[in-house]
Amino acid sequence: MQKIFSTEGKIYEGMQRIYQVLLLTIIFLLSCLPIITIGAAIASTYGTAYKMVDHKEGILYKEYGHQFKQNFVLATKMWMLILGVSGGSFFLLPFIQPLLLGNKIAYYLVMSLITLLVLMGLYLFPLIARFENNLSGTAINAFVLSLKHLPVSILLFFITIGGGILVPLYLPSLLFVWLFLGIGTVIFIKAKLLLNVFHSYENLEEGS
Repeated sequence: MQKIFSTEGKIYEGMQRIYQVLLLTIIFLLSCLPIITIGAAIASTYGTAYKMVDHKEGILYKEYGHQFKQNFVLATKMWMLILGVSGGSFFLLPFIQPLLLGNKIAYYLVMSLITLLVLMGLYLFPLIARFENNLSGTAINAFVLSLKHLPVSILLFFITIGGGILVPLYLPSLLFVWLFLGIGTVIFIKAKLLLNVFHSYENLEEGS
């Protein structure tokens, strides 16, 4: 019984992990306050979560700061690109909506394109946090990985939708808990899944 409650026991480890997820969520939310830094905040949260999965996070807020500085430029460029594409699509929607409603082929083609872009988007910032690459290389790798590992991509999608949108929307009684733990928990779970994908490619690079 004494061992269970010791600093090496499961209960202490679990409480420490909850504290880390809480701290990671708070730092992430604060980092997002200037809208322009949201991309860097997402990438940095993933980068810190990778370290947490491997138990190499050290002092968490310092690790986050390191990740933020390291990922800021590329992640911000990617975030600006996403905002630009999203804004352009929203602007064009009234013009293409009649075409989509009147043409089933065009409708399904656009829906397929949106689906691919959403799945691709699940990998963009996780890749920035893990690998050194340029903007186009990251986008291409995200597209390839999203299709090559489609079951993982679908799982990542449902975790994102379920933990990031459905829980606070349909379970408002848990909103307070979600606000301080939800985002960090979702990213930590996704980081575990993504590392399983990334490790296979990192092992290939090491062996070549």
